[in-house]
Amino acid sequence: MIKIGDFAKLFNISIKTVRFYEEEGLIHPKEVDIYTGYRYYDDNNIDEMSKILFLKNLGLSIKEIRDFDEKEINSKIEEYENNIKKINRDINTLKYLSNNEERRGDIMKAFINDENAIGKWRLSKIVNEKEDYSLNAENVTDDWNIKEIYLMPNGQKYWVISWTKGFIFINDRPYPYEINNNLLFIKYSDTIDPEDYIYVVYERVDNKEYTIPEIEHKDDINIPFVKDYNLVGFWKTVDLVHTPNAFNSKHLSAKSKLYLEKLAVMPDGEINVTFNGKVNQATYTKDYIINMLYKNTTSKYVIKEIDGHTYMIVEWKSGDYVYGGIITCYYVLEKMK
Repeated sequence: MIKIGDFAKLFNISIKTVRFYEEEGLIHPKEVDIYTGYRYYDDNNIDEMSKILFLKNLGLSIKEIRDFDEKEINSKIEEYENNIKKINRDINTLKYLSNNEERRGDIMKAFINDENAIGKWRLSKIVNEKEDYSLNAENVTDDWNIKEIYLMPNGQKYWVISWTKGFIFINDRPYPYEINNNLLFIKYSDTIDPEDYIYVVYERVDNKEYTIPEIEHKDDINIPFVKDYNLVGFWKTVDLVHTPNAFNSKHLSAKSKLYLEKLAVMPDGEINVTFNGKVNQATYTKDYIINMLYKNTTSKYVIKEIDGHTYMIVEWKSGDYVYGGIITCYYVLEKMK
């Protein structure tokens, strides 16, 4: 067995640190001499301390180390992924500030409330100038994906939307807005040429203070399980298309690595979904994959035989669907033989 001083040297830490972890209940000496109080440690304690220091280096707190289990791992992964997203948003914002010196004063403001803005807004028209709205201008909105906007208290961000008085942020880029007679005019300018702009006009639906769970689109996932023998097996993503009929096995649309990587479909209805290196648990019933990316979503799939290969084309219900109510793309996967 090893004395406390030698035990501390093994890990290049102080005796005080060893005692601290003992006081926190993370490690227990193999033996304590009742007469001298000397502590002795064994191989099991070495393993314990190795685990403690490993998790500490990963950023876990004492409580998280003490309660460490599969749930804690997933919670920490989610926390770090959210941190990464925030860092990426901050990087993009700083780049935007760097490239838009003349607008820094507008962008670099703390949240300022605008009671008149809070609530739900529904897309009405897209016009070249505000004055065109009352002239019965043609309603050209099919290509605009944000059909509804929720402006929540304190500028809370959801999906790609946040706000402060005078500005709507879309994908972290600020666009000026004005409210006139329950119409929200957003001046949406080109990212390269600010003089190239349109007005996206929304009509007020209500002035309710919404929360994120209230605005999430939820499908009915209580569908009886029906086995689909054609679906069971392993599938690898080969393409991403905007419409199911756009897939051409000889001319793939995707030019870069795809977010959804593969599916492993079990006979009992369980599915392992791998996207961006992470595995998510989903289920299926015939014609639908349930909770593939977001909870409370059902993604319809079809299976096709093309030139001797079996392909699945499945709806990709991302944040665009959950918060915007739209399906922007479909994944195509090939069944592995």
